[in-house]
Amino acid sequence: MDSKLLGQRIKEARLAKKMTQTEVVGSFITRNMLSQIESGNAVPSMKTLTYLAKVLELPPSVLLSDIAENVPESSESESFSPTSPIPTDAAMFYRAKEAYLSGDNNTAYNTLSSVTETSVLTDEAQALFARAALRIAENCCSAGNYTDALDYAKAAAGAAAKGIYASLEVKSQALLLLSDAAAKLAEL
Repeated sequence: MDSKLLGQRIKEARLAKKMTQTEVVGSFITRNMLSQIESGNAVPSMKTLTYLAKVLELPPSVLLSDIAENVPESSESESFSPTSPIPTDAAMFYRAKEAYLSGDNNTAYNTLSSVTETSVLTDEAQALFARAALRIAENCCSAGNYTDALDYAKAAAGAAAKGIYASLEVKSQALLLLSDAAAKLAEL
């Protein structure tokens, strides 16, 4: 998806809501910036795209739909600048985030498993991956599936320790769950 198509989608969503540019931007971005985004002369940051999707009351994936099909995959790290198309990993991340927020932890986990360490979203993906893995591990424990719980808890602990969004809380929860699942398996 190029910046013109993204801008067109944002503008169409705004017009469908019968909102002016001023109403959409609030105090988050300038009206001029929104005008540049809508005309395809600027690409919004992930934070701005999330904000616009929220104001327009639609999931970010609606604005990004078919992005993965239209952006060529690369084995190299995808560079991201204000004038480049939104990276494929961004669309995957949004899909995973929506799945996680709706309670579909397996989809979030599986989607984030394919994000590479060279991605511009590695840190964000690791943080969300850790939380999804922890939820799955908790569900496995509740269902008495301690073997799978161990695997998911290990994955959660490992991912929670990585990147700038490393979470001691998630890592601790995963390690406690790992200990509990191991103890339950030993009892069997």
